Parts: sequence; structure tokens; C-alpha cells
Amino acid sequence: MNKYILCLLVAILTGCSTEIAATFMCPPCDQSCDITKFNHDGPCPTCGMELTQMGTYDEKLSRQQIEEDLQILHQTLLSNHPGLYDYQTKDDFSTIFKSLMTQAASAKSVMDEYLLASQLIAAVSDAHTYVMHPYYQKVLQEELLFPLIPKIDGNQIFIEGRRVRSVNGHSEARILSRLQLFANSDGSTIPYKNAFVEMEFPLKYFTFLDKASAFEIVFENEEMKTMQGKSYFMKGLRPKVVAPTFQILGDSALLKIPDWEDETAGSFNQNLTEMEQVSDLGKFIGQSMKALIAAKSKRLIIDLRGNKGGKSGPAAILLSYLIDQPFKYYSEIQVLSDTFPTKEFISNKALVEFYESDDARQLIEEVGGAYFFKEALLPLILPKADQFTGEVELLVDKYTLSVSTDLVAILQKNREIVIKGVEIGGSLAHYCAGNYINLVLPNSGIHVNIPLQRLKY
Repeated sequence: MNKYILCLLVAILTGCSTEIAATFMCPPCDQSCDITKFNHDGPCPTCGMELTQMGTYDEKLSRQQIEEDLQILHQTLLSNHPGLYDYQTKDDFSTIFKSLMTQAASAKSVMDEYLLASQLIAAVSDAHTYVMHPYYQKVLQEELLFPLIPKIDGNQIFIEGRRVRSVNGHSEARILSRLQLFANSDGSTIPYKNAFVEMEFPLKYFTFLDKASAFEIVFENEEMKTMQGKSYFMKGLRPKVVAPTFQILGDSALLKIPDWEDETAGSFNQNLTEMEQVSDLGKFIGQSMKALIAAKSKRLIIDLRGNKGGKSGPAAILLSYLIDQPFKYYSEIQVLSDTFPTKEFISNKALVEFYESDDARQLIEEVGGAYFFKEALLPLILPKADQFTGEVELLVDKYTLSVSTDLVAILQKNREIVIKGVEIGGSLAHYCAGNYINLVLPNSGIHVNIPLQRLKY
């Protein structure tokens, strides 16, 4: 009999306690010791780095603590989320919450709570409402995860260009359905759920499905491949920032905008003329459009693939070159309430205090029992004197979200355009974003991002 099993049996039979040795690993250094586990601390014998203990990050919680956190999350959503019932009825959402509270009876840790909270947030069907992984850096530091980022297209998984049939015995359908259960998206659309799954697949697979560190992949043609897990601690899982580009190609031009993030820019309702002169992305868009018009190009291709959003100001600048009449960026901005019953658990209290202030009440009006920002805060955007009047073609994909869907929806509403791409991530009718509260659940410390504004085109 195995010596360890015999020792454990003796301990159980005699009522004595036995300690299972802790496991240690070397912090990632891209050497062979990255995948070696040790039963002692001290320096790594290969690279000399100090070994760290594994499996120390999932704190235990009582059922009462988990239920309290979920009640606080539920109350905050009911009180402050402006689009909670856009894609479901009040009764449907209540049923989902009651089911998750029943499951909380068997939950025992922060990660158990994270899984329940993630399902509740996924049920909201809003891509801008999300739960932050409580141990993101710890998992990346301590665990060997799936060694590459697959492609998920047409609700199918591809690795190295080949369709996957299963991973470690989990079928393709099982992997996708399981991970989509915890993925947030506008209107529960499968394209953006798959973008959410794809962008951090190694972490999602480990957290929600399988904690293995080696992977047997079976492809559609029955070919098999075994891969060892990989550390992402120093590398990270998120893609690197790529600069926008502009090219004139014959009588066409290609404007590629990887994202709308720009710390030097502002929102659509600020001074766009000034923003075009002083903001990095605003200047780039203005210069690109002037070059496009001077070249007398006949077609502009705007590549929004992979662009999950950012600041609305630069998008409004681009729209002012493409729409030849005054237009509104949003037709309305709705908020649910100016009261925050769980504000003691909200970390960005200055935002809460503003919404509760008389100053905020001067900006919001009640219409038919609902609350909206006043019309003056949604100014008409004037077209540029020099307009591009040629054909506009937009390239979109499952990552196209938020400000990128603003561009698509507003152009579609105001002029003829061509849209190419079989999937689009965001909603072209309305979505929730704007200001966000950061809810910190008191027992687990889990952070939840909740938008306060419902934006309609």
C-alpha cells in the first residue's frame, strides 16, 4: 500500500491528526523550474528565486457571510442599475437570485461566492456590469494555466487553426456552455460572451471548469495533442495596447482604431473643437480625416475589430466628419435613482455623494416616473465644414462594444453605411455605462462594477 495512504488511514483510525505537506513553486522565470513543485520553502535550486507557497489564496467564508454579500449585491442592482429589466422580467431575475441563494448553502469560500456572484451578474445581461476576479494576480502567480489563447468563432473553438473536439474530456459544447454561464454581455448575446471567454481563456478555464495543469486536446479529426500548463504571471493575459493607423490605398483609405482609450480626451458633450486640437486620439482622427478629404478618396474603411470602447469624445469627432447635419450622440440618458441604500459598501463615495446632491438634481428631470438627464446635457453635434461624402464601410467583430457600437449605431441612424462582420459584440439600441460605482462586498472583498446610466441612441 502507498506509504502516504497508509499513514492517512492510521491517523483516521486512531483519531490523530496528520499534516499534509505544503506545496511550493518558483515564481515564473521562463526556466524549467517554472513547472516544478517542491515540498519545502527556501531558494529554488535551479534559479535561486525564493519559493512561494501554493494554494493560499482562497479564504474560507461561512454560509451567513456569503448570503449577506449576495444580498448586498442584489440590493445594489435593484436600487441603482438602470437597465436591470431590459432583457428579462422582474420575476425572472428574482427566480435566478433565489436559485443562487439556495446554492449558497453549499458555498464555503471566496471563490465559491465569486462563482455565484458571476452568475448573478451574467443574468443582468449587461457587458459593462462585471465582477472582478478576487485572486487574479495570485492565480497567475501560482498556477500553470492553459498554455495559449484559442480562437472562438461561430461558437466553435479553434487552436492552431484546427477545431477542438475536447480538452481533458470536456467537450467543446460543454466548455463553451459552462464558461458562457459566467460571462456578461449586452442582451446575453453569444458573440460577446465568447469574446469575454476568449480574451482570458486560461484564467476562465481554470476558474470555472478545470484546475488541471496539463491538457489533452482532441481535435475534430481525432488527432490528439498534450500540452503542459503555462505561467502568465509576468506576461499577463490582456493584449498590449496598439496605436491607431491610417493608410490611403488607391481611391480608398483604411482607418484602424484598436480602442477609444485616451486619457487626454473627454466625452461627446464637451468642446469637440478643442478636444481635436489637444487630445492624442482627437488630433490623430482630425489629421487622418483632413488627409482623406484632401486625397479625394472615394471610400473610407473604419476597422473597429477588437475595439471594446473607451472615451466617446474622439468618436464624436470622427462622426462630425461623416454626418452632414446636426445630430445627437445619444437620444436620452436615464438613471434609476438618486438614493444608494448600500453606499457604505461603495468605495467611490464621491460619485455617490454627487448623485445625492442638489447639484445632480438640477441636471436630472422626472418624466413619467423615470429619471433622465436634461436635454441641455445632450447637445446637438455640428458637422464639420469639410465633410467626407464618399462610401463608409465598417469592419466589426465580437469584440466591437461600447463606444465602437456608438459609432456603428449613430452612423446607421444618420447616413448609408456598409457593415461587414458576422458578429458584433454590443447592442445597437441601448446599453448601460457612463458613471460606475465600485461595490466592495464586505465579507469576501470582491469588487463589482455597476454602471449608473442607460444610454439610448
